[in-house]
Amino acid sequence: MSNLSTYMEFHNNTPYTLKLKSKTAAHGSWTVLPPSTITPSEKGVFFCMKDPSIAAAGSEGTVTYHVVVPNSNEEGDNSTTDVTFIARFCDSYSVGNNYCYFSTSNPELFAIYFEAEIDGGDWHKNFCPDSGHPLHLKFFVHPIL
Repeated sequence: MSNLSTYMEFHNNTPYTLKLKSKTAAHGSWTVLPPSTITPSEKGVFFCMKDPSIAAAGSEGTVTYHVVVPNSNEEGDNSTTDVTFIARFCDSYSVGNNYCYFSTSNPELFAIYFEAEIDGGDWHKNFCPDSGHPLHLKFFVHPIL
C-alpha cells in the first residue's frame, strides 16, 4: 500500500511570530501537529498528516496561520493589520488529484510561495505534481520591504 501522507515544513522569514489559527483534516489524521506558534526567522518547522491506514483515502487538510502587523506611518497611527496564511493540500488516493494552494490575505505585505516534491523527485516552485506519493511540501513567507 502506498504512503499517502503529506509531510510539510513552514519557513517563517519574517520578523513576526505566526500563530496557528486553525487546522483541518478532511482525510487522514495529524501525526505531527502544526505548531501553535512559529517564531521569527524560524525555518523548517515540521508537521505531518498521515493517510488513514484502513481505507486509503489520502491525506487532505488545511493549516491557517495568523499575524497582527503594526502599521507604520509618520502620523503615529497605532492601528494594525490582520494577516492570514492558508495552506490547502492533498495527497490523494485517486490518480491526478494531488494539490497544494498557499495564499495570504495581504500580498502587499508578504510574498509567499510553496515548493512540492513527490517521493524523492524534483522540487517544484508553486506547482504540485498531481499524482504520486508521498507528498512533501515547504511553505515560505517573506516580508515585502
